[in-house]
Parts: sequence; C-alpha cells; structure tokens
Amino acid sequence: MRELLYVPSTRPQTVATLGLLVPELANPIFPALAQAMENRATADGYATVLCNTAGSAEREASYVQMLLARQVEGLIFISGEATDLRGSHEHYQRLLDAGARLVFVNGAVSTLDAASVGVDERAAGELAAQHLLELGHSRIGFIAGPSHARPAHDKELGIRNGLAAGGGSAPLAIAHAPWGFAGGREAMAELLRAGRRKAPTAVICASDVMALGALDQAREAGLDVPSDLSIVGFDGIEASEWAEPPLTTLNQPITEIAEAAVDALRDLLERPARSMPHYSFRPQLVVRESTAPPRW
Repeated sequence: MRELLYVPSTRPQTVATLGLLVPELANPIFPALAQAMENRATADGYATVLCNTAGSAEREASYVQMLLARQVEGLIFISGEATDLRGSHEHYQRLLDAGARLVFVNGAVSTLDAASVGVDERAAGELAAQHLLELGHSRIGFIAGPSHARPAHDKELGIRNGLAAGGGSAPLAIAHAPWGFAGGREAMAELLRAGRRKAPTAVICASDVMALGALDQAREAGLDVPSDLSIVGFDGIEASEWAEPPLTTLNQPITEIAEAAVDALRDLLERPARSMPHYSFRPQLVVRESTAPPRW
C-alpha cells in the first residue's frame, strides 16, 4: 500500500473541504488557530486546505479563486484583508451574492451580512489599561500595528475607554509599526526617544510578538522590565511564558474561537437559510512578571 499509494475502493469518492486563509505563519497565533480549526474540521468529517496570504490582498484573491475552482465547501478568513480599513471589501459581498459560504475570524466587516467569530479587541484594550492604572502608571504607551489595521484601531479605542474610566489624565502615546518582532522594536525605540522623564512607564502591545520585540529594544536601551518599564502583550502565545521576564498578556481563547468558526461554517452548509452567526469572546488578562508599579 505504501509503495503503490493504494486507495481502497470503499473510500468515499469525495470529502468536503474547507479553505483556511491566514495572513502569515511567522506569528504563532495563526498556526495555532489553524491547527485548532483543522482538529475541529477533521472531527466533523471535513478536510482542510491552509493558505498563507502573506498579508497580500492580491494573494488572498488568488487563493480564493483557486479554492473555489476546486469546489471547497466554505472559506474561513483569519485576520484577512477584511481587517484593512483602507479597503472597500466589495469583493467579499460579490462572493456572498454568488453563494459562497464565508466566516471571518478576528476581522468582521460591519457592512457585510456574513458570519464572524473573534475576540473582543476593545475589551482587551480596556483590561490592559485598567491593569496598568491599578499598578499606578499614568504615562502609558500603545505599540500598535499598522494604522490601517482594524485590530490596532479597536484596541486603541478600548485603551482610551479604559484610561478614561480609570481617571487616566496623561495622553496616550502611540507608535505604529509593521506587525512582528522588528515592528515591536521599531515602535519601542520611537516611544523611548521622548526621554526617560516623558517616555511611557508602561506599554501595551498589539500582539505578543510585538511585545517581545519591545522587550528586546527596552533591554538594549538599558531599561529593566518591569522596574523601569512594564510591558503588556496580546494573544497568549506560548512564547509569552518563555520570555524573560514572562510576559503579562491578554489571552485569546484559541480553541473556543477555532471551534466556533468551524461550527459556524458547518451550520451555514447544513442550514443555509439560517441567520448569520456572530460570536465574540472576551480575552483573559494573564498577569506575569513583565508588569509592576512604576519606579518613579
């Protein structure tokens, strides 16, 4: 069987296939979500095809055409092009009008009547801001992703809401940078250029990977974390536990999000007339050793 790749005749002729589209594989959160979705899909009898769009709208469109040509049953977009606030996203509406079954994960588009699953980004910002205010920080910065990214925009709104509710009076210092470790370093360096007496004593990062980059840049600048600078991440990847010091972060409930996304798509396939499902999960603040009261 191994040599001839023999397939028994009793095998079903077709297996329903789902397409999973992710923006990158370097950030561990996306492989983790994809793996959890594959586990759920396999348990439900579906096969999956994983496509890495590399953050390119053109590449995403090319993959969509390929997947539909192969008659996949449905598509799950994980933090896809829909998160770009600069786009019109009319192509998604055309897909829906043509009968495609779509689920958006961490990237819902308010103008589309489409199924969506995600973490509450605003709640994440509020929880992070509340945590730092309770520690006594007043000068707080936000290391965001690109300015056109919806997750960064929503987290900023949440941070501002949290600061306002907690009585924070100092303006929020924001540094936008590309997603990733290098972007975290770049944004941290920008915030530190204000000088020790004006720079933030705590920063909230739009992802754990950016937080790890910020931590590396802070160390290079001679700062001790958390004595001189507190850092909060977002995602809850395993690497946040291995950092030195271990990273305070906002955990995404990866398994729950993944299962809800596959379940939503299955419901669309089995009951196409039902109303579009929407799921929003609250992140969990996990306090570790990268945050502490300010030294001054």
